[in-house]
Amino acid sequence: MTEPSYLIQGLADYVATLRFETLSPRAVEVAKQCVLDAYGNMVYGRYCEIANAILQYLETTQTEPLSEAKVAVLDAEGRMADKQSAVFAHSMMARCADLDDGYRHAMGHPGSSLVPLSLSLAQLYGCNGKEMLTALVAGYDIYARLGEAFNPFMYRERGFDATGVCGAVAAAAIVGKMAGSSAEVIKNAMGLASLFAGGLIEYQNDGTSGKIFCGGWGALSGMRAHALATCGFTGPHAALEGKQGFFQAFMGTSGHLNTQQVLQNLRSDFKITSIYFKRHACQRGLHALLDAVLDIRAEGALTPAQVEAVDIHTTTFIQRLSNPEPKTAVGGQASAQFTAAVALKHGRMDSEHLMVESFEDPEVKELAGKVKVLHDKQVQAYLGDNPTHFCSARVVLRTNDGRRFERWAPVPQGDIESPFGWDVLRLKFERLIAGTPFAASGEERFRFIATLEQAESVGWLFQAELRSK
Repeated sequence: MTEPSYLIQGLADYVATLRFETLSPRAVEVAKQCVLDAYGNMVYGRYCEIANAILQYLETTQTEPLSEAKVAVLDAEGRMADKQSAVFAHSMMARCADLDDGYRHAMGHPGSSLVPLSLSLAQLYGCNGKEMLTALVAGYDIYARLGEAFNPFMYRERGFDATGVCGAVAAAAIVGKMAGSSAEVIKNAMGLASLFAGGLIEYQNDGTSGKIFCGGWGALSGMRAHALATCGFTGPHAALEGKQGFFQAFMGTSGHLNTQQVLQNLRSDFKITSIYFKRHACQRGLHALLDAVLDIRAEGALTPAQVEAVDIHTTTFIQRLSNPEPKTAVGGQASAQFTAAVALKHGRMDSEHLMVESFEDPEVKELAGKVKVLHDKQVQAYLGDNPTHFCSARVVLRTNDGRRFERWAPVPQGDIESPFGWDVLRLKFERLIAGTPFAASGEERFRFIATLEQAESVGWLFQAELRSK
């Protein structure tokens, strides 16, 4: 097979010709796990503290396109919406808990964008489970291969969020695949999406709302790009590698850029198999240190009153998340001191509700004041040699009875070094949907997603009642 002249053409050819039968069993399995994880996050987000604002946004953006059927909104009340409003709302829902999946080598969170998009489009285009899973594997591949080219440097050095940047191009690919578009249309859609992709992480510094929008914004960009491509509009041939193209715009200030792997081992190295799943309801950069804190807490059978001091030795990348007194939920999810304090008191940090309730807890506040985030040259040097281990930290805890505990945590649990299986993900899913109208049929929903390749449609997932009724 002749090598394509341009990277985006090679990716478009791959997306257009990918078939379910050519996916590896592991790719299919992890794709279903990604659906389960994102769906649980969506249900949680539908009923969390900010859900009313999401529904208000949904109502204010409704349109009545003459040629388009509505799709179901994840809801117990039978709401319907146009596809763009539904996708954006579902993506916001999937991001609220800060427990959505990620890809370490590319940074960001593809699942909170690409899964809601795929579920909504499966309704619109009448796709079955196999067709949806195939499109999802292709979309994760696009996201990961683009992100690997310039991350972690794009994120660390320039503040771009791959969830929106790479997510926009991946979304265009998914829409094209699920709509049955040609490779030429998919190529133009991805090219157009690459011209208008974006997303910044300044929200991390003050805890404002931008975090939950980034994936949905990328998904909408991809959807619009595909609509334009179907009308005959074209994207650049060298959209990715061109002198004023995608990679040039987003690469880090260090000049790091590696495009060699973009087309390498397509159809055999499915990047979705390297996805991580989250244990803690906060930013991924904090997960390794929280694993260490919880290990120490368990080893010493510690109570909050016994903790004298906690020193987190880490890098400038994690040190920027030092904030002992966050004021918002997003701010709490980005605070090393606050999340460590919650984990020390409760033995977990897996719930936005728990975090919000802890804001006014005097014991948590006192614990947070005992936590210091310290720049450590040795850990910084380790990160230089292992740039994808961006969570790395060494935690030292001292008790008021003279005991000292230490843990080195280079990579968090749930990543490829210690992946979560169906049992852990099932428990997480149950916790996410607990207390919602979807919980009573949680077992049936789990089984449905675990055998998604057998499904003729996915619309039932958006309804609260049992399928058998």
